[in-house]
Amino acid sequence: MPATPDQVREVIGKYMEAWDTGNKELLLGIFAEDATWEDPVGSPAFVGHEGIAKFWDFARQGADQGRTISPRVDQVIVCGNEGILRFTMRVRVPAENKGLDLAVVDHFVLNDAGKIARARAFWDEGCVGVPAGMDLFAPNIEEAYTQ
Repeated sequence: MPATPDQVREVIGKYMEAWDTGNKELLLGIFAEDATWEDPVGSPAFVGHEGIAKFWDFARQGADQGRTISPRVDQVIVCGNEGILRFTMRVRVPAENKGLDLAVVDHFVLNDAGKIARARAFWDEGCVGVPAGMDLFAPNIEEAYTQ
Protein backbone atom coordinates (compact mmCIF):
# COMPACT_ATOMS: atom_id res chain seq x y z
CA MET A 1 0.00 0.00 0.00
CA PRO A 2 1.47 3.40 -0.97
CA ALA A 3 2.48 5.86 1.71
CA THR A 4 -0.31 8.20 2.75
CA PRO A 5 -0.29 12.01 2.73
CA ASP A 6 -0.11 11.93 6.54
CA GLN A 7 3.03 9.75 6.36
CA VAL A 8 4.57 12.15 3.85
CA ARG A 9 3.91 15.12 6.14
CA GLU A 10 5.40 13.21 9.08
CA VAL A 11 8.54 12.33 7.11
CA ILE A 12 8.97 15.93 5.95
CA GLY A 13 8.64 17.03 9.57
CA LYS A 14 11.35 14.58 10.61
CA TYR A 15 13.55 15.72 7.74
CA MET A 16 13.37 19.30 8.96
CA GLU A 17 13.88 18.22 12.57
CA ALA A 18 17.00 16.28 11.61
CA TRP A 19 18.55 19.33 9.96
CA ASP A 20 17.50 21.64 12.77
CA THR A 21 18.88 19.42 15.54
CA GLY A 22 21.87 17.91 13.74
CA ASN A 23 20.45 14.39 14.10
CA LYS A 24 22.09 12.29 11.38
CA GLU A 25 20.48 9.04 12.57
CA LEU A 26 17.02 10.60 12.33
CA LEU A 27 17.76 11.72 8.79
CA LEU A 28 19.08 8.32 7.71
CA GLY A 29 16.10 6.63 9.36
CA ILE A 30 13.59 8.32 7.03
CA PHE A 31 15.42 7.28 3.85
CA ALA A 32 15.10 3.84 2.24
CA GLU A 33 18.32 1.82 2.18
CA ASP A 34 18.51 2.24 -1.62
CA ALA A 35 17.26 5.84 -1.80
CA THR A 36 18.66 8.41 -4.20
CA TRP A 37 19.12 12.09 -3.41
CA GLU A 38 20.04 14.71 -6.02
CA ASP A 39 21.14 17.97 -4.41
CA PRO A 40 20.93 19.97 -6.57
CA VAL A 41 19.03 18.31 -9.40
CA GLY A 42 21.38 17.68 -12.30
CA SER A 43 24.30 16.70 -10.07
CA PRO A 44 25.20 13.05 -9.47
CA ALA A 45 22.81 11.42 -7.01
CA PHE A 46 23.89 10.35 -3.56
CA VAL A 47 22.85 6.70 -3.33
CA GLY A 48 21.80 4.67 -0.32
CA HIS A 49 22.52 5.41 3.30
CA GLU A 50 26.25 5.58 2.59
CA GLY A 51 25.83 8.28 -0.04
CA ILE A 52 23.27 10.21 2.00
CA ALA A 53 25.57 10.08 5.03
CA LYS A 54 28.35 11.48 2.86
CA PHE A 55 26.20 14.43 1.84
CA TRP A 56 25.16 14.99 5.46
CA ASP A 57 28.77 14.98 6.63
CA PHE A 58 29.68 17.53 3.95
CA ALA A 59 26.74 19.80 4.82
CA ARG A 60 27.33 19.57 8.57
CA GLN A 61 31.12 19.97 8.52
CA GLY A 62 32.29 22.75 10.77
CA ALA A 63 29.42 22.31 13.24
CA ASP A 64 31.97 21.57 15.96
CA GLN A 65 33.58 24.97 15.21
CA GLY A 66 30.31 26.87 15.53
CA ARG A 67 28.83 26.66 12.02
CA THR A 68 25.06 26.40 12.31
CA ILE A 69 22.32 25.20 10.00
CA SER A 70 18.74 26.16 10.66
CA PRO A 71 15.98 25.50 8.14
CA ARG A 72 12.85 27.63 7.91
CA VAL A 73 9.79 25.98 6.37
CA ASP A 74 7.94 28.14 3.88
CA GLN A 75 5.45 25.62 2.46
CA VAL A 76 4.65 21.91 2.38
CA ILE A 77 2.49 20.43 -0.39
CA VAL A 78 1.50 16.76 -0.31
CA CYS A 79 -0.19 14.69 -3.01
CA GLY A 80 -0.50 10.93 -2.51
CA ASN A 81 2.91 9.49 -1.60
CA GLU A 82 4.84 12.57 -2.79
CA GLY A 83 5.64 15.85 -1.16
CA ILE A 84 7.11 19.24 -1.98
CA LEU A 85 8.96 21.16 0.71
CA ARG A 86 9.77 24.80 0.06
CA PHE A 87 12.19 26.11 2.67
CA THR A 88 15.19 28.31 3.33
CA MET A 89 18.36 26.71 4.64
CA ARG A 90 20.11 29.28 6.79
CA VAL A 91 23.82 28.60 7.29
CA ARG A 92 25.93 30.77 9.57
CA VAL A 93 29.67 30.77 10.25
CA PRO A 94 29.97 33.33 13.06
CA ALA A 95 33.74 33.03 13.49
CA GLU A 96 34.19 34.19 9.88
CA ASN A 97 31.15 36.52 9.79
CA LYS A 98 29.82 34.53 6.84
CA GLY A 99 26.37 33.26 6.04
CA LEU A 100 24.11 31.81 3.39
CA ASP A 101 20.34 31.76 2.96
CA LEU A 102 19.51 29.17 0.33
CA ALA A 103 15.93 28.95 -0.94
CA VAL A 104 15.27 25.29 -1.79
CA VAL A 105 12.39 23.28 -3.19
CA ASP A 106 12.69 19.60 -2.27
CA HIS A 107 10.61 16.90 -3.94
CA PHE A 108 10.22 13.61 -2.07
CA VAL A 109 8.74 10.29 -3.20
CA LEU A 110 8.01 7.78 -0.44
CA ASN A 111 7.98 4.03 -0.97
CA ASP A 112 5.33 1.64 0.37
CA ALA A 113 7.21 1.39 3.67
CA GLY A 114 6.86 5.14 4.21
CA LYS A 115 10.56 5.87 3.59
CA ILE A 116 12.01 8.39 1.15
CA ALA A 117 12.89 6.49 -2.02
CA ARG A 118 13.84 9.55 -4.04
CA ALA A 119 14.70 13.08 -3.02
CA ARG A 120 15.46 15.92 -5.42
CA ALA A 121 16.53 19.40 -4.36
CA PHE A 122 15.87 22.27 -6.75
CA TRP A 123 18.02 25.38 -6.33
CA ASP A 124 20.45 27.46 -8.36
CA GLU A 125 22.51 30.64 -8.04
CA GLY A 126 19.34 32.75 -8.05
CA CYS A 127 18.29 31.07 -4.80
CA VAL A 128 21.30 32.33 -2.83
CA GLY A 129 20.97 35.17 -0.36
CA VAL A 130 23.51 36.75 1.96
CA PRO A 131 22.39 37.68 5.48
CA ALA A 132 22.61 41.39 6.29
CA GLY A 133 26.00 42.39 7.66
CA MET A 134 27.69 39.14 6.66
CA ASP A 135 29.88 37.95 3.80
CA LEU A 136 28.79 35.09 1.56
CA PHE A 137 29.51 31.57 2.75
CA ALA A 138 29.83 29.52 -0.43
CA PRO A 139 30.52 25.82 0.11
CA ASN A 140 31.90 23.80 -2.80
CA ILE A 141 29.36 21.02 -3.46
CA GLU A 142 32.06 19.07 -5.34
CA GLU A 143 33.66 18.35 -1.96
CA ALA A 144 30.61 16.26 -1.02
CA TYR A 145 31.66 13.64 -3.57
CA THR A 146 35.26 13.37 -2.43
CA GLN A 147 34.88 12.99 1.34
